[in-house]
Amino acid sequence: MTKHGYTIQAIKDWREREHEAGRPSGLDDFYRAHNIDICVECSGAGTRVIGVRWRDEHSVERSEEGPVASLVKLHHLDEPEHWLTDTRKWDYLYAPCLSCKGSGKLSESSKFDDEAESPPAGSNP
Repeated sequence: MTKHGYTIQAIKDWREREHEAGRPSGLDDFYRAHNIDICVECSGAGTRVIGVRWRDEHSVERSEEGPVASLVKLHHLDEPEHWLTDTRKWDYLYAPCLSCKGSGKLSESSKFDDEAESPPAGSNP
């Protein structure tokens, strides 16, 4: 957020003030209030991690979807015989973010998902 001119503390302070005032105070609310068009779910990347890719003990490349930490432990991916290369243990599997459909920006539907908000007159979200 520093590239947008906000420190983590400034965001926390804003969210606390909004919460105390009884207004929406989520991170997506902060983004909307400050015209920052970043998807909260993927932090603007447009993708999300869905699993890992590695080599098995026979050097056959494998991949599996699931929680990364669990897969690393389950398949012993910290052991060198499972590494993709001499320096890379594993690689991540990615899928487009479902919230922003891969754009990395707030989706139109999320801009108006609060019941108190409604789309501008004449718009077609």
